[in-house]
Amino acid sequence: MDDVDEEMKEFLNYIEHSTDENARCAKSELVKALNQKVISVKEDKRVEVEYMTLLERDREKFQEGIEQGIEQGIEQGKIEVAKALLDILEDDIIAVKTGLPLEEIKLLRQQVEQ
Repeated sequence: MDDVDEEMKEFLNYIEHSTDENARCAKSELVKALNQKVISVKEDKRVEVEYMTLLERDREKFQEGIEQGIEQGIEQGKIEVAKALLDILEDDIIAVKTGLPLEEIKLLRQQVEQ
């Protein structure tokens, strides 16, 4: 990194270790100004509220994604069980036992028989 100027080194160091101490020790006006902006943003209550709102929204979407994945997994499991039962049970019984619609069982049987 000998070919990188000191200001860039201080900037990269601040990005990696963005502490007030690093900013105070820096000679770079860019790093000092950047740190002041970071401090003002952290102290702004509107930014805090917006951040918390976005964080909560992201958490809700993440939870919805997990729940959707679980539902898809359960549905796929029912289909696999239904396929395994096709050679030993009638379609209507498989539909009752798996909770899948009778039409879906009939389609599965057609697919397996092809």
